Amino acid sequence: MPSLFSRRIAPIVPTAVLALSALSASLLAHASPASDALQRLQGETWVNRSFALSDLGIGDTVLLNGFDSRQEFYLPVPRGLALAEASIDFSGRYHKAEGGSTSMLLTVNGRPVQARRIEAAEGDASQSLKVDTGVARSANFVRLGVQWSNNVARRVCELERSTGNVLAISPETRLNYRFNSGALTSLADAWATLPARPVLLVASRNLSKTSYDSAWRLGVALEQANRRVQIQAFPVAGDIVDTSGWQVPAGLAALPAFAGLASGNARYELKNEAEVGALLVLGATAASGDVLVADTALRQQIAKALEALAVQFAGDADALRAFALWREQQTALAADVASAGQVRLATLGAHPVIVVPENAGAQAAGVFAETWRNLLVSRQAGVRTADAPDASERSAIRLNSLGGSEAGFDVVSRGEWTATLPLGVVAANGRMPSELVIDVAAAPGASSTRPVASVFWNDVLLAAKRLEADGRPERLDARIPGYALGLSNVVRVSFQRQPYSNDCQEMPQGFPVNVLPTSFVRAGDARPDGSFVGLLPLMSGNPQVAVPQAWLADAPASLARLVRMAVAAGVTPVRSELVVTQAGAFSPTRPFLALQVAVDGAASKVEVKDASLRIHGRKAPWLALDDLSQLSAIEVSRAHGQDGMQWQPIGARPVVPAKPFVLNRGDIAMLGAEGPVSWLDSGNPADESARRGGEGAFFEWRSYAAWGMPVIGVAVFALLLLILLAWRARRRHARKSQQ
Repeated sequence: MPSLFSRRIAPIVPTAVLALSALSASLLAHASPASDALQRLQGETWVNRSFALSDLGIGDTVLLNGFDSRQEFYLPVPRGLALAEASIDFSGRYHKAEGGSTSMLLTVNGRPVQARRIEAAEGDASQSLKVDTGVARSANFVRLGVQWSNNVARRVCELERSTGNVLAISPETRLNYRFNSGALTSLADAWATLPARPVLLVASRNLSKTSYDSAWRLGVALEQANRRVQIQAFPVAGDIVDTSGWQVPAGLAALPAFAGLASGNARYELKNEAEVGALLVLGATAASGDVLVADTALRQQIAKALEALAVQFAGDADALRAFALWREQQTALAADVASAGQVRLATLGAHPVIVVPENAGAQAAGVFAETWRNLLVSRQAGVRTADAPDASERSAIRLNSLGGSEAGFDVVSRGEWTATLPLGVVAANGRMPSELVIDVAAAPGASSTRPVASVFWNDVLLAAKRLEADGRPERLDARIPGYALGLSNVVRVSFQRQPYSNDCQEMPQGFPVNVLPTSFVRAGDARPDGSFVGLLPLMSGNPQVAVPQAWLADAPASLARLVRMAVAAGVTPVRSELVVTQAGAFSPTRPFLALQVAVDGAASKVEVKDASLRIHGRKAPWLALDDLSQLSAIEVSRAHGQDGMQWQPIGARPVVPAKPFVLNRGDIAMLGAEGPVSWLDSGNPADESARRGGEGAFFEWRSYAAWGMPVIGVAVFALLLLILLAWRARRRHARKSQQ
């Protein structure tokens, strides 16, 4: 039986609901245009991401030809984030010079999504492939498979030969997806969803040493994660911003701070702090970033800009309340970020940003490395220490942890397996990739000819082996030469089968092969030999990075140079020491990278003065050139018993290399806009050290001695024992003769 309370209240509820609805509608109807616009800006924000093969280190066109060619690509996605409108824009062209049947099959995560018969002699093979976002992802990548099949023989059993039918896969093949920024709940996913060219935001052009130190470490960590970082200072009045394509909400366009931004001028000069605040409200990239170095100066600048903008809302109570609510949602501005020392996922202008305190750059660079990144399952983490395990504890990394698939696949004639290995994953604690171990298994085929497995590192052939193909694991072990190293390294295992037997007695068919999850990369110790390659392991230990004091007053430009050169030299962002020189020469106490700094006691082969370059040989100058203002030079150096590198600009404003690279040959390099334009080896390139990428004659003797000395010792002992036994036998025989 209903209670007296429920009987009295029940009839009132519908009326109250209608009244509240009417009141809400009335309030919305009378809300100011500015308030409405601010409320819409607080709604859901969708973020678009796009990654091309070129962003993953595959910079050249991939060619598929032959009877049956297969290639797989691994495109990164966040494992725990719901995606929307995910697709792959496959880009390529085909060239068909011969007749016969030709087909192209495209698969996504092993599922066929597009099959096409090729008839024309030449054409566009580009396709848009839908990626199923409703399937739970067990890996942090989407697997794109390409199969190119040709049958140009007169009979199906004829010997396969090279054909003119080729599929050219463009490095601009890309993965696109969207996600709701509100669904981003972990630092790990935030790092995984960073764009291909993320913006690192700093307070101003003039930074403190602490903020500068964190900024360059974060920049190197981003570059090592295959992101091309852009360093940007928070805007101030007088800066020029690009407003092309902007859409300022009509409710805000009447305010002075937004009116200029809505003028349609492609390049607009900011007039005051209120316009800077307007950039923040609109979510403009000019006033935001993807990774933010949160120091006191930056928080004060943002607060000042928003206070100036709030003055323009003073006459509109509704807009002022909406603006206050918007400011509460700007969690990136929390004052406790620096004091707590926490790396956190926050919001700035409705966009997700990773906020790093000014004194936590090294810790953040370490925790976002491949080893620890997946532990960041929450929105914030107080990172005290984050470094790679000691070399003695972790000298190898399994390839399946870097995106390589563990699934087997069928091969009729040729098939390939690939994995991408960022250099920073194994370049730690004074060790660099030195050995690649690939475990494979292959099923026997109908042909009596055994299949061949070939292993490539950045298209450099490291090893090849004719397999037994009995279904059991087989191992290919290869040394990784220094000249093959890159910032992003592509490991490729190619399987080649003979699909036919003699006299056309068998039909071609595929048989399974597998790259096993026990495959790994082993890191080796440092062996300096006077070359860039020999110094790479030392740079991944605990080097010193020296820059002039003037660089801190020109932070965005100098940080770009520092980040790119630190990456090229293999400098670790975790254990390095930043040395800011006031005046005079830098005296290294550890392996070093000196940038536009004189090194005390270093004998330099490269002499730079204004825009002139001189390279000195042992007996006479090798080169003397003038007017080289767009270049810079870096060389191997040694001072105070420490090995290092010394970089010098040629001219007042040298260009920053647009593409990342690794110093992996010679001991002198000239750098331009696209990276190294010239390499020089001042040593003898014909000696054993140069041929083996840093393993000189002494190392060879030491390697042989490691196993040879015990063998020699046993042999000498056995010889002495035989001599002793022979001497005793002779004495015994002499005694018997005397008797």
